[in-house]
Amino acid sequence: MDSRPILKNTGRIRVFIDSKSFDELLKQNDRLAIAILSHYDSEILDFIRNPLATKFEALNNIDNIVSYELENKDSKHATLKMESKYSSTSSFIWMDHILETAKKVYGKDSINQEELDKILTVFIQAGFNRSEKSNIYITNDKLLLKNRLWFESHFPGYPLNIMSVEEAALFIDLFFKKNEKYFASSRYTLNKGLWYWLSTRLKLAHYNVGDPMLAALANRFYYALMALDEMGIQYFLGANNDTKDNTLYHFNYLITLITGIFDNLALKTNTQLGINYTDLRKVSINNKSGRDFLKEVKNKRPDIRDHIHSYVVFISLIYLFRELVVHREGLSKTGFDYRSRDGNWRANFIKVSAEIKRKLKACGDKAGNYDPFTKWGFYESGTQYFLDPYNFS
Repeated sequence: MDSRPILKNTGRIRVFIDSKSFDELLKQNDRLAIAILSHYDSEILDFIRNPLATKFEALNNIDNIVSYELENKDSKHATLKMESKYSSTSSFIWMDHILETAKKVYGKDSINQEELDKILTVFIQAGFNRSEKSNIYITNDKLLLKNRLWFESHFPGYPLNIMSVEEAALFIDLFFKKNEKYFASSRYTLNKGLWYWLSTRLKLAHYNVGDPMLAALANRFYYALMALDEMGIQYFLGANNDTKDNTLYHFNYLITLITGIFDNLALKTNTQLGINYTDLRKVSINNKSGRDFLKEVKNKRPDIRDHIHSYVVFISLIYLFRELVVHREGLSKTGFDYRSRDGNWRANFIKVSAEIKRKLKACGDKAGNYDPFTKWGFYESGTQYFLDPYNFS
C-alpha cells in the first residue's frame, strides 16, 4: 500500500469488507480475517460488507456488520442505501458507467454478472468516500488490488484505499495505536508499555530476564517495535515534509537499535563461548570489523558461525546504513510524486546507492504484488535509487 493521509484527523473509520474474500478466508480459519472481524463492535470501526449468503456468524452479525442495498436498479442507474451503527449513506450509482469501466479493466466487450459485481464494489467504495477520505475497502481479489491506483486516477476517480487483508490488519493496528488503544484481544486492552513488552516477549520466544546483556538486547528490541509503529503512523498521515522528517528520525534510531542488538549478540557470544576478547572493538558479527572474532566463533561453535554467515549480506546492509547514519554524511531524504496512466502516488524516500540495491536483491527482495516499489520498499527511476524507510523496516 502506498503512503496516503488516511490517519489524518480521523477518529473513526468505516471498514468495507469484501464478503467473498472473507468467506474464503474463514473457511481456511485465517488468523488475520478472524482478528479483523473480532472488532465488529468497536466504537471506532464501522463495519459494512457487500451482500453474500454465508454460513459464518462473524459475517452474518447483522447488528454490527450490515450490508448495503441497491434500490431502483436498472441497466442505467441504481440508488445505494446503507445504514450502519454510526453512519448512513444514500447516493446515486450509474450502472452504465460501471459497465464501461469493467470492459476497460477486463479488456473485453462482454462482461458477465460476477465480473460486473466485482467492479461495482469499487464504485460503492467511491460512494462511501465522497465525503470521507479515510474509509478502507478490504479485499484479497487480485484484479481489484492490481488496479487500485488506476481506479483512483480514472474511474470512479475517488480515493478508494483498497487494501489486502494483510495490509488492512497492519493499518487497523496502527489506527488503534494512534488512538492510544493497545489491544491484546478485541475485548482486552493494555497500556502502551505492557503491550510492547508482551509483543517483545512473543517475538523473542526463548528470552529470559536476568542476564544484563540479553536484557539490553530485549530493551533495544522493545524500542525497535515502537520505532517501527511510529514510522507506520507517519506513513498513513501521508507523504509531506513533516512526515518525511519524522520518519527519518525514527528510521535513524531503528538502525542504531538493530546494530545494537547485533552487538549484544556478539558480546554475549564472546563470553558464552569463552573467547573473552578484551578489545571489544573486534567483537562483532559484521565480517568487516569482526573477522578475527568470527574465526574464533567458528573454532568453538561452527554451527553458530554458519548461522551468522547465512545472514552475512543482511548484517552488512544494516551496518552500511549505520555507517551513513552515525559516522558519515547521513541519509539523503526526498519527496517523490509519481503520475502516470497507471495511477498516481506519493512517497517519502531516502536516496540509496547501487551497493544497497545489490544487497537488497541478495537478501531476497523482489517485486511487490500490487505496489510500484519492491517488497522491501526499493524503487528505481532512471539512474537513481530510492528506498521507502517504512516498507524496508
